Amino acid sequence: MQTTGVSGRGARFKRVARGRDAFWLYMAIALALLALEVFGSGVPRQIRGYANDLAAPLLSLLDGPIRATQAGLERVAGVGDIYSENQELRDENDRLRQWREAAQRLILENERLRQILKVPQREIPPLVTASVIGVGGGAFERSVLINAGAGDNVATSLPVVDEEGLVGRTIEVGLLTTRVLLITDLNSRVPIRLERTGDVAIAEGMNEPFMRLRFLPVDSTAQIGDRVVTSGHGGLYPPDVPVAQVTSIEDDFIRLTPLSNLEALDFVRVMDYRPLAPEAEAEQASGEEGTG
Repeated sequence: MQTTGVSGRGARFKRVARGRDAFWLYMAIALALLALEVFGSGVPRQIRGYANDLAAPLLSLLDGPIRATQAGLERVAGVGDIYSENQELRDENDRLRQWREAAQRLILENERLRQILKVPQREIPPLVTASVIGVGGGAFERSVLINAGAGDNVATSLPVVDEEGLVGRTIEVGLLTTRVLLITDLNSRVPIRLERTGDVAIAEGMNEPFMRLRFLPVDSTAQIGDRVVTSGHGGLYPPDVPVAQVTSIEDDFIRLTPLSNLEALDFVRVMDYRPLAPEAEAEQASGEEGTG
């Protein structure tokens, strides 16, 4: 037992002695390298370079798994982002579905109201699409010539529109061509309605690029930026066709700028809007009442 204890303590003393010797050896090497660095020798840098060269293969070997791990983590994070985006898209689809259902209900309600009030359909089919082939000249005329006429079933007093809104109405119909009176012509009067307030008035042409709003109710609150649409009164134009926008208000002069670019018209559509004469409309109304 004593022999075993003595041998154990001797082994510990030897390990401590070896550790002490290694410590002083490393310290001596560190001091030597420090001295070489201080005195400007390139040996330490060379040693670091050799060490880097020796470690490079190991680092390259370890770089693959590290990059693979990083890529995997990025994919996991990407999956999380995709999941969040999918969830947002689902929510948006739900909202759009609700809006669609609400729109369909409104369409049905509007259709019932039209039937009850005997209001004509707003969707007026186009009769023909034509290109502008000439512009009326002179200081007292605002008109254009289009390449559609009686051969295309065009008649007088039909509304003409483009993709932005009302352009004018047909006034002279030939076999192959038709002259269109623009809404800015001095002889043009368009019954309109302020879209925001519902007030009715007249948009009057002035042989200028703009129009004038006339006969607006005194208590109307017209504002710059208000859009005006056709009211349907008089039967010449269908209701709710965009016409112009209020661009300035000076005392009693309310200036309207047409929504259509009348100075650079290219293609226009002649609308198949032929309202019934008052007598025919009265006969139709009485017939419907008798049927009901």
